[in-house]
Amino acid sequence: MIEVKNVTKSFDGKTILHDVSATFYSGKTNLIIGQSGSGKTVLMKSIVGLVTPEQGQILFDGRNVLAMNND
Repeated sequence: MIEVKNVTKSFDGKTILHDVSATFYSGKTNLIIGQSGSGKTVLMKSIVGLVTPEQGQILFDGRNVLAMNND
């Protein structure tokens, strides 16, 4: 299970994600839909670790992904 809790991300002073929370359950089909420019890709990049949010947590099986090192 992946949990996104209160994630906020900005670029150049423009807030892209503000206080976003979601839960993605293992074995289920999950969709992220929205208008162009609404932050879908930024959310996905945050989940996989390509972008670091300013606030919030991303938990994978209860472990904080943002606090993990590369090992």
